[in-house]
Amino acid sequence: MVRIVFLLYILFPVLCLSQNEKYNPKVSFAIETYAFLKGQNAALQKVAVQFPQLKPNVTSAQQSLKTVFGRAENNIKRFLKEELDNSQLKLLYIKIDSLLNQELLNPIEKEKYAHDFLLKIKERSYFVNNISVSKGILSFKYHDAPHQEITDGHVDFFTTENHPKAEKTSLKIPIPKSWLAEEAEMPETIQQFTSYYGNGNEKILIVVYDLPQELHSIKLTEKSILSFLPAQTKLIRTESVSIDDIPALMVEVEELLDYDNDPMKIRMLQFIFVQNQKLYCLQGSIGPVNEDEDLGFQIKKYEPLFRLVASGAEFEE
Repeated sequence: MVRIVFLLYILFPVLCLSQNEKYNPKVSFAIETYAFLKGQNAALQKVAVQFPQLKPNVTSAQQSLKTVFGRAENNIKRFLKEELDNSQLKLLYIKIDSLLNQELLNPIEKEKYAHDFLLKIKERSYFVNNISVSKGILSFKYHDAPHQEITDGHVDFFTTENHPKAEKTSLKIPIPKSWLAEEAEMPETIQQFTSYYGNGNEKILIVVYDLPQELHSIKLTEKSILSFLPAQTKLIRTESVSIDDIPALMVEVEELLDYDNDPMKIRMLQFIFVQNQKLYCLQGSIGPVNEDEDLGFQIKKYEPLFRLVASGAEFEE
């Protein structure tokens, strides 16, 4: 198979870089996604140089890719600039360019192969068949406004029906497509979802508690919620909301944690309501992070998404 076609399937810059550099999972995920997008662009340039008669086709393909992937690529560049210092970023770009140049060193054997590649690029404007890359593109496309992933229609619906940890519940919840569904350790947590296809620091949890007899008639108020909060948890605000026409309470809290004598904290928006002697909590969280880090900006960034998830929840018949 011709080398240029390999770019459609192999994320070689990441494989090589990961042997020499250690990044946190989200940064590695961003690099993997960026390398893929960069590889597509480099391959198109190779086609234009070797087959000048195909330049109009290449230009059309480049415009299509920019329309579909441009926002994701720009957000990745901004993210990496925030996460890496100048020397790290410069070295990263040099290594990616060097690896791409090596991979594209040999000429494309036939013009037909170039045509085939352009057709693949056209298909890619609609569908990327590598799951990790497609989730990365989607994640970083909405890096600056996470709630737009749902409003733009990139949404899956999770249902608790027939879930082994959700006896006698049938709740359907919208979840962004780029988030990874994971099993949770806590028995009351039916399912958890993690941003950036499992590489982010944001989570959505579906938690259900069976209420004891004495709490079947509980009224959710700021005062009653305070009695549920664990130690080292600060109540920031509450707000009356509605979940599938059921009265609910939105609670914002910040909880201090202790990881091997390393103080950390987590910020949460919890949408709490009672139905059929069960207490439901749809929770969006940021963290854990260092105790001295300010999570105010992050929670404001993700609040529209967490609200969309909660407001879109509904009980199924």
